[in-house]
Parts: sequence; structure tokens; C-alpha cells
Amino acid sequence: MSWSHRLLFLLCCPLLQAAPLRFVGSDFPGIVQPGAPQPRGVAADMIRTLCQREQLVCSIQLLPWPRALAMLQHGQADVLIGPYRTAERAASMHFSRYPLYVDTLYWYRRAEQTVQWNGHFDSLAGLRLGVTRGWTLGQRFEDAKQRLQIDTADTLMQSMLKLQRQRLDLVASNDRNARHTLAQLGINNIVPIQPAISLQGGYMGYALHAIDKPALQRFEKAMANLAESGELARLNLSHGLVYPGKNTRWPDYLRQLP
Repeated sequence: MSWSHRLLFLLCCPLLQAAPLRFVGSDFPGIVQPGAPQPRGVAADMIRTLCQREQLVCSIQLLPWPRALAMLQHGQADVLIGPYRTAERAASMHFSRYPLYVDTLYWYRRAEQTVQWNGHFDSLAGLRLGVTRGWTLGQRFEDAKQRLQIDTADTLMQSMLKLQRQRLDLVASNDRNARHTLAQLGINNIVPIQPAISLQGGYMGYALHAIDKPALQRFEKAMANLAESGELARLNLSHGLVYPGKNTRWPDYLRQLP
């Protein structure tokens, strides 16, 4: 059975008879990735830590992103790992109070190319823009995308190859995924442009059918404690990610995230 269909039980306590909290996600560098004997990344570390502390039975399943999202919406999973928050998604899931990680999103271009981008999506009219299926660039993009020329690919790698071959003018990605993908491809002439598209929190997305589960409520409370104590920042740092620390003024910080 391939990793994309493997169900991994992280903790199974014989004293507990409750069904496991079912976490689903996709292969995102630094966040959750397949590994042996168990997934790795900041999400996998956090889930293991909290489920052990709270004596919860938890499982992780890694799938292509659109399928993971569909499983949550159809009641086949309880928690989606790492979605950005948009109004459309808020109709089908609740989000954790604190993000699991924070991404900065950019447009990427060929190094020799000149593209005008001033932070307003209307400035991209007429350009061929690459995005990855199932991803979002934030609510401003969702509101503007009908006016833009969007090319949707199944993977970021496909979009980056189109950009290199001059079939696209710009490709959108967070810095974390872009660096990983360009390194895999051995491409060094594709660069981000300023200003950033947005700063996005990657949250835990809770299925509507599961929000009243005591186990999920305990998980959410424990995750908030992890963020406020600074421990979640340390977990992020161990995977090369930047996250607000213990002394963060959280109300102010959360207001700047979508």
C-alpha cells in the first residue's frame, strides 16, 4: 500500500474506547510528510505530542490535497491539517484559534523577466498566472480571480516547469513549498517578487460534524496552550519554520492573518 493511502495510528491507549480523532493532510514540506515509521513535520510532532498528553487516540492519513479536503467535508475525517482560512472554507469547517504554522506567499517569475506587480491583483490583468489545484492565496485573491487569467495545475512542480518553459508569466506559492520544489527540479533562475501576496496562517480545520466531540475540544485547548507557551514556536523552529514566540501579543497578531 502506498504512503498516500496508509493510515497510521499514532497512539492507541487500551483504556480508551472512543473512536480515534482522524487527521488528514497532504505532503507539505516541513508541515507533514511521509516518513518511516511515521509521518514527520511540525504537524506530525504536534499531533503526537498533544494526543499523548491528552491520552487521545489519533490517526493521520496523507492524501492528495483535494481528496483530503473532500474527506473532511463528507464526514470521513475529523481534522484537516494546515488549511489557510477563507470565507468559502469557513462554510464547511471551523478553524483552530491559533495557526499551526505561518506562510508568506509570493508570485514567482523567471529571473530575466520584468513583471509589474504592485500588490493589487488588477495589475496582473493579461498575465498568465499559475496556481495549484486546491490551494488558495487568501480571500483577496478569491474575490479577484474571476478577473484573472488563471492556469490551474495539479502540482506546484507542474506550474514551475511551465514557468521555466515560458508558458506562464507568474506562479503563486508560499516560500516553503517553492524552495523545496525548485530544489527538487534543480532550477535556480526562478525568483519571488515583492511585495508578498499575503501572510497566511495554516490552521487545523475541524469538521462540522466533529466540533462537539470532547476529544476534539480537548485537542483544541491543548493546542492553544502549546502556542501561548512558546512550545509551538520551538516545534516550528525544529523544522526550519518561523512562528510567533511566547511573548507575542496574540490578539494583534491574529488580526493581521486572514
